[in-house]
Amino acid sequence: MSSTNRSLVLGAYSRLPVQHLEPFVRSLRATGFRGAFCIVAGRCDQEERAQLDELADSVVDVDSEYGTELPVARTLLTYLRRTRGLRRTYAPAFQAVARATSERSAFRRWSSLEYHLEGLQTLRYLHYHRYICARKPLPDVVMITDLRDVVFQCDPFSDPVRGLELYLEDAAVRIGEDDFNTRWIRDLFGAAELHGLRGRPVSCSGTVVGTRETMLAYLAEMTAQIVWRRRPMGPRDQAVHNMLLHGGRLFSAKVIRNGYGRVLTMGKMPTYRTSPEGTILNVDGSIPAVLHQWDRHGDLVAQLEGRDVPFALANSS
Repeated sequence: MSSTNRSLVLGAYSRLPVQHLEPFVRSLRATGFRGAFCIVAGRCDQEERAQLDELADSVVDVDSEYGTELPVARTLLTYLRRTRGLRRTYAPAFQAVARATSERSAFRRWSSLEYHLEGLQTLRYLHYHRYICARKPLPDVVMITDLRDVVFQCDPFSDPVRGLELYLEDAAVRIGEDDFNTRWIRDLFGAAELHGLRGRPVSCSGTVVGTRETMLAYLAEMTAQIVWRRRPMGPRDQAVHNMLLHGGRLFSAKVIRNGYGRVLTMGKMPTYRTSPEGTILNVDGSIPAVLHQWDRHGDLVAQLEGRDVPFALANSS
């Protein structure tokens, strides 16, 4: 099995040099991927937009949805966030501004603040959901993915997709021990919830694969949990992702250990296996289609520099 014209890969782009997306795109195309690649884009200028149009099958520009409301409040919040001694007041001040209106307009107020102050990361789930529902023909399988630090060794849908797949990071990455994930969960859910999750493995929200139905359900759940808080989120979408998983809200998801599936998350892996031809292998000797966080390995980056395709393709002759 492989991709078809109803296979979809979705990513989000904002405030990043466009050339950082080229390894992703070159490697995806080199696998023979037959589906569509879409970028949800924000805060890019005309030249960047033209470059994105060259890289993707479609680009959804979301700038117009967030306008220029609340310039004075945004200036004040930016000052609080950047000033030592005042940073802890940033989140409650953000919430106060976001909630200082009727419930009907609260979402627009919050999302505008989030977009301009924190970026597109947590808002992307809503845009992904809308895009999947509006696309014709409707996709049957979907991958949502980071762009800067992902490359492909073979078609991401070469193995059948039968539901929602969530991917664990390296076994050494545990809630309560990993600084980033621990802080994000504490910030959103508090010390008591963090204590209940301590020692659990971390699932990365940067790559998720599913059928259309299971992906839409996942995106709707993520969006609902993010939006109602009316607080600055930034990278804390991963905390929501892990709370939903470990809290049993994604009970139908298939959770895949790192090194045993279509996605290999390499960021915290001390070493990695390769075949004699240079293809990177899973722990069990299978070939992961997707390499996530491959650029955390300096030796791998140095080895791959200058190649037309940034690794030895698993299906190359």
